[in-house]
Amino acid sequence: MPLRLRLIGLFSVLVLIVAGAAVAVTSSLRHVQHNREVVTGRLQPASVDSRALLVALVDQETGQRGYLLTGDETFLEPYREGARDLTGRLAALRTDFAGDPGMSDAIDAVDAAAATWQRVGARPEIAARRAGDVAGAQALVATGRGKAAFDEVRARVAALQSLIDARTAAAQRTAADDLVTLRAAIISSLVLVLVILVGSAVLLRRWMLLPVLRLRARMRAVADGRIDEEVLIDGPPEVAAIGRDAESMRRRIVAELDSARAATEALTQHSPVVSLLRSELAAHPPTDPCGLEVAGLVLSAEGVLAGDWWETVRRPDGSTALVLADVSGHGAEAGLVAFAFKQRITALLDTDLDLASVLRIAAARPDADNERFLSCLVVVVDPDGQRLSWVNAGHPAGLVVDRHHRATPAELGPTGPLISAVTSGWSVGRTLFGPDDLLLACTDGVLEARDADGVELGVDGLVEVLRRLEPWTPEEAVAQCREAVRRHAVDVRRDDVTLVALALKG
Repeated sequence: MPLRLRLIGLFSVLVLIVAGAAVAVTSSLRHVQHNREVVTGRLQPASVDSRALLVALVDQETGQRGYLLTGDETFLEPYREGARDLTGRLAALRTDFAGDPGMSDAIDAVDAAAATWQRVGARPEIAARRAGDVAGAQALVATGRGKAAFDEVRARVAALQSLIDARTAAAQRTAADDLVTLRAAIISSLVLVLVILVGSAVLLRRWMLLPVLRLRARMRAVADGRIDEEVLIDGPPEVAAIGRDAESMRRRIVAELDSARAATEALTQHSPVVSLLRSELAAHPPTDPCGLEVAGLVLSAEGVLAGDWWETVRRPDGSTALVLADVSGHGAEAGLVAFAFKQRITALLDTDLDLASVLRIAAARPDADNERFLSCLVVVVDPDGQRLSWVNAGHPAGLVVDRHHRATPAELGPTGPLISAVTSGWSVGRTLFGPDDLLLACTDGVLEARDADGVELGVDGLVEVLRRLEPWTPEEAVAQCREAVRRHAVDVRRDDVTLVALALKG
């Protein structure tokens, strides 16, 4: 199954489970809030009102008895106030519990009992006393009908209170149960989400990460030179497609290397002089160039011989010299001139001669080829690695670039003319060279690489490549600049291409 569909399915399951958990938690929370509203908004106020009903009834009875004993109308004020309070409390209870048959019946029972007491007890007794018939009023009281009716009112109010208390206790128990359910839903949801996340991580590692890591290991093996190891093709279709492309690339590289190896063997068998020249012009940097890292490459425009070459030389004072030269022309003739010049200048650098003298003596042309000229850049890094000096015989300027790009790159420009049949002196330039600096030198085949519109890569193009360089190493600098030339140039074989980079170790 494609990885995209797996991820969509996994995400859909995760969304459904999270949505279900959210619904469960929300439902439990709503139940808790509803029960809380019922208790605090209805039942607790109803409990207060039911107890206030009894107070209102007692106020009425007290006022009635006082009036019967004294005939003083002021005793009827608590009676009247209690009646109004009773009516208001009953109306409020009916509003709060509209649609609740059980509560409505209990409220109606209180109202009916209170009306009965008024009808058979309170009103007849008050009317007799107001008419001056004290004996008649006492006779009505003596019958006990009023007391019995009032006791019935008390009983009905007590029943209402009991019902409200029972409803309150039940709602509180339900709220407690809902809280337990809510807590369980939240904990279960968190555990479920955690399980899903862990499971998703395991599945993603199995579906994607492990196949990618295996593919990366095989591709790294090929990059390290073990090109006979087949690139593994497994995992989801998307990763397997990358593996197939990488395997196709490996097979193409193997085929090209086999062809190059066969060509080299043919060259060695049939043209030993050319093979020897090629070997001698190749760079042979020392294994420990005075705490420096050096990397370079030469790509010939014709065949296997180039007029470009580079070399590093350990000088007697412990400094390291980097030499880069470019002979005009291509092919075997240019290679012979390059070989002769390399032998002279590397031998002179192995002496105590100063840099200007080295180039002056090496530039003396003992060969008869006076039509060819060459450019040369010699850079010497001091033993302490903090300074460098250079001579430049008409060669493209070397660039000293700061890793953090805090300053414009320093250019190791020409300090004298090209080396030709007519020679003259060269001066020596000097500059600082720190741990964050990188020296990049190249031939004109790099700077003059042209695109389809005839625009050269130039110094600005190289500086832009170095601004994006990661990791900050000479090897990576050479590789990235070579790739920039290949992408930019319409015909990369138009001229020899040579790149050399140097930096302090660490």
